[in-house]
Amino acid sequence: MFDIFKSIKKDNYETSEPVTLISKRMRIEANLLSGTGIVRIEGEYYGEVYVDGELILEKSGYINGNINVKIAYISGSIEGNVKCADLLHITSTGKITGDIECEAVLMDEGAVFIGYSKMTEKIDPDPLGLDE
Repeated sequence: MFDIFKSIKKDNYETSEPVTLISKRMRIEANLLSGTGIVRIEGEYYGEVYVDGELILEKSGYINGNINVKIAYISGSIEGNVKCADLLHITSTGKITGDIECEAVLMDEGAVFIGYSKMTEKIDPDPLGLDE
């Protein structure tokens, strides 16, 4: 399924997956960000995030809203609940204020998590039926 011990540095990589980028100094307020592929946030996002794929929240990134993804790499700050179908990785600079629900959690030394956690077998990463 996935290897939590592999290198997960996401700075320079090639992928055939669609990538959505919210860059530094960008602030987006929306009801919902949804789709498939990879979402990389370096700026600020206010709203819900439902992605059938990966979320990469950079150190400069901030999300205020609930998240539902397959895999999340968190180096920035989140104020909201996080659901991951597979892996949630909170790096040493990452901070989550809210509840988490996922199959596996990896927290680096220095990571901050304030909330409740629930380990699950699988969570539907596509609650809106976008893949149908």
